[in-house]
Amino acid sequence: MNNWQVIFATVVIFGAGVITGGLLVNHVDRTHPRNPHRPEAAVPATNSVAQTNVQNQAARATRLPEILTKQFLQRMDEELHLAPDQREAIQKIITDGQNQMRKTMQDARLEIREQLTPEQRNQFDEMVKRPARRPAGATNAPAILSAPTMLTNAPAN
Repeated sequence: MNNWQVIFATVVIFGAGVITGGLLVNHVDRTHPRNPHRPEAAVPATNSVAQTNVQNQAARATRLPEILTKQFLQRMDEELHLAPDQREAIQKIITDGQNQMRKTMQDARLEIREQLTPEQRNQFDEMVKRPARRPAGATNAPAILSAPTMLTNAPAN
């Protein structure tokens, strides 16, 4: 085999690997975007060691609140072994909280609507009717569990 053929084959294989790697990274970034609302995503990527330390501190310092849902109640029941009357009372608290939140959101929308021009109101009404799009970078992935104490709060599988 000619030396040029070996060199050409090596360059083609290397190029194919570079292209494949680039496409894979692009695919992962598009399908698993970072959440800009999490504190660790706001750190500039200048020094990876310093960035990791800041991220770990942010994860320890801030704990996102639990969303009061049926799944949360089920988790409480499994982990805390609630009595039937406790479960019923907590279910009522969660339902009342959800209803209050729904009313608060409706009131806020009405106040926002009052600030808009008639044309903007029509657009706003249409916008509210459409399902909410996830913001760029939003994800359903859990927050980074870097602190040992936070690992104990992770749900059991």
